[in-house]
Amino acid sequence: MSNRWLYVLPLVMLVIMAGFFAYALTQSRNPTDIGAPLVGHKAPAIDLAPLHDGGARLTGADWQGKVTVVNFFASWCAPCLAEHPLFLRLKSEGVRLHGINYRNKPEEAKAWLARLGDPYERIGADPEGRAGVEFGISGVPETFVIDRTGTVRLHLRRPLMPDDVNKTILPLVKELSR
Repeated sequence: MSNRWLYVLPLVMLVIMAGFFAYALTQSRNPTDIGAPLVGHKAPAIDLAPLHDGGARLTGADWQGKVTVVNFFASWCAPCLAEHPLFLRLKSEGVRLHGINYRNKPEEAKAWLARLGDPYERIGADPEGRAGVEFGISGVPETFVIDRTGTVRLHLRRPLMPDDVNKTILPLVKELSR
């Protein structure tokens, strides 16, 4: 009797595994979307040294009272370079921007911003990536829209595209600023 189970057990395991795979394939999920757990919750109360000498620290208090777009970037990040002109555009539209320089040497980030233009009102240095962990980022670039109460309203886990600025960020910032 026990020898019979040795033949049936692999078949049972195969049926169970097939059931899991069938369930996963029938769900309408985007497998590349890992979610945005901070949306609807308070932004982390970080405290970062300024990137620029003599600048003010970037803290959680900086996104209280005014709608703020927070962007994690690095000079070594090619997608950050591609999206940078969109942040310059957001600045020209009057959007309040804060940057977090993620796992980057300060001198490299300063040179990068000097060459491309600095759209940020304030930049915090995050050389060890601790703020990135608190925000739950998976890499750079990532962008957050934080409302006047400090609540995260949008989290983009990819480089900005022109449609993101035109159809998502600018309308959301205008709505939240009313």
